[in-house]
Amino acid sequence: MLLKIFGIFFKLGFIAFGGGYSMISLVEREVTDKHQIIDKERFFNIVSIAEGLPGAIGLNVAIFIGYISRGILGAVTAAAGSILPSLIIITSIMVLFANFSSLPIVQSAMYGIRPVVVALIVYAAYKIALHAYKSKGYAVLTIVGFLLAMFAKNIPLPIIIIGGLACGIIINYVLSRLEVGDSK
Repeated sequence: MLLKIFGIFFKLGFIAFGGGYSMISLVEREVTDKHQIIDKERFFNIVSIAEGLPGAIGLNVAIFIGYISRGILGAVTAAAGSILPSLIIITSIMVLFANFSSLPIVQSAMYGIRPVVVALIVYAAYKIALHAYKSKGYAVLTIVGFLLAMFAKNIPLPIIIIGGLACGIIINYVLSRLEVGDSK
């Protein structure tokens, strides 16, 4: 199982361009559908937690999944599998880019990859949204969180995240009380 965890994140590290958010849907497909390490609900809970923590979301997700499936050794294995491809790729690109960055074809390629990365991030947001909205309250929370992040520059992002955690607890409590009232 440890070799499988390492292999999943090592492979994803080589094929998932654009950072952690762009690889969320690929990780989901590998760990929930293909290898069935965890279920989708748990996966999206992990993504939600990983988003609120410092550090790279892709690495945070890998560590959580490794830990859930095989404890501390699984977390270390998943982290190593996730980090090693980046180390190899960045070192290689650094050498190549330093020597060839002024070539027009290289500059054109960099301009071409940016919109694709944005598309991958939007796709990841869409996949997360499919599992995030269990009521209209969560949709409102998304809009409020987005507006605060965009326009309330004096509010630190961790405070917005903590506010979202608190609101999620309140929304869930209210929804559970409404369900109890409906069943009586």
